[in-house]
Amino acid sequence: MSRILRLLAVAILFVSIALMIGPAQALESASGVWDKGAHFVTFGLILWSFGVLFRRLPRLAAAALAIGLGAVVEVVQGMVGRDAEWGDIFADSLGVAAALFLWALWRGFRARTALQRRDFEA
Repeated sequence: MSRILRLLAVAILFVSIALMIGPAQALESASGVWDKGAHFVTFGLILWSFGVLFRRLPRLAAAALAIGLGAVVEVVQGMVGRDAEWGDIFADSLGVAAALFLWALWRGFRARTALQRRDFEA
C-alpha cells in the first residue's frame, strides 16, 4: 500500500476527530453544511481509512470500530459543550454501511484472499 494513501488515511482520521470534538460548532452553522450528511460522508471516509491502515482487520470489525468511534465522539461532544445526538450516531452508521456496500460492490461481492492481501502489504 502506498505511503501516500497511508498518510492520507491518517490525515482524514486526525482532521475528522479534531472537527468533531473541537469548538467548531459555529463553523458548522456558518458553512451551511448539513450536519447529518457530513457525518455520513465522514464516517464512510473513516472506514476507508481504517481499511487502509489496518489491512488485516476484517471489514465488519473495522465497521464496528468506526461506529464505536462515532459513539465515543458523541459522548465527548456532550462533555465539551457540543450537542450530542443519537441522530449523529445513526448517520455515522449509515455512512459506514454505505462504505461497506461500495467496497463489496467494487470487489464484486468476493472476499479478499490471502494472496490478494499479500500483494497490498508491501
